[in-house]
Amino acid sequence: MSQPLAASNIFDLTGAVALVTGGGTGLGLIAALALATNGAKVYITGRRKEKLDQAVNAHSQGLKGSLVAIQGDVGSKDDLIRIAAEVEKADGKLHVLINNAGVEGPVTNLGDDPSKLSVEEYSRMHLENESVADWDALFRVNTHAVFFATMAFLPLLSRANAAPPAGAAGKAFSASVINITSISGIVKMCQNHYAYNASKAAANHITQMMSHELRFRTNLGLRFNAIAPGLFASEMTTKQSDDQGRSDPNNLGAHANPAGRGGQESEFAGLVLLLASNAFMTGQVVAVDGGFVSAVSAAR
Repeated sequence: MSQPLAASNIFDLTGAVALVTGGGTGLGLIAALALATNGAKVYITGRRKEKLDQAVNAHSQGLKGSLVAIQGDVGSKDDLIRIAAEVEKADGKLHVLINNAGVEGPVTNLGDDPSKLSVEEYSRMHLENESVADWDALFRVNTHAVFFATMAFLPLLSRANAAPPAGAAGKAFSASVINITSISGIVKMCQNHYAYNASKAAANHITQMMSHELRFRTNLGLRFNAIAPGLFASEMTTKQSDDQGRSDPNNLGAHANPAGRGGQESEFAGLVLLLASNAFMTGQVVAVDGGFVSAVSAAR
């Protein structure tokens, strides 16, 4: 007899079709593997075809579902429309969209104590080190792409509600969009990168606006949530990844959170599975950060 509260039943994604942008390395790859391990067919997209192919070749064996690589740039509306057309031709629907692709952008190191800088120094450092073009390029990936990717896949997500995956049989189901943002979009400090934090704050707000507009106002019945990770091993945080698309957590550096460590793959994957399956959640920004946001908030 099937146990309805068994994890294998709650998170059964058999027959689901998913897509993860920036899915060849880091947290995008972990999200893709979490879905594919539990039965989903997962498209992974990215600009670097070799990274996508490496991920598929390294991780496909033993999956309950599958990984499929599609090269494309989330900063290009034409590429997003093309990718959506490929998924439509192959599957006709999309149950889960994970907008994960992201870049760090300009960093202006203010030193250990910015309060020691004169206002002239503070101004000069930012004006000399950052450009409007830097900010535009960053927002194009971290913010604009969240909006345009969702709009490109919206018809496929809507169709998925009428065709739930086999793993959702007997359970309430609605297609899910999960935006991978950052705790940097929640905290008030700039962390030496105003642009990155602003772009992630915008992505958090887009998530909540879409939840309101596309569930309550348009009656499409889709769910929109964001995961705001703290310190996890990725190409962005460790500046490297191996031939399997993974990064070494030993290269994370100092852990400025109450947990005293970086996050583990399973801790991120578990939240992805919760939001991708039949969760009673929409419009939420969930921080998975070892308590960093709470500690920073309590200190103010």
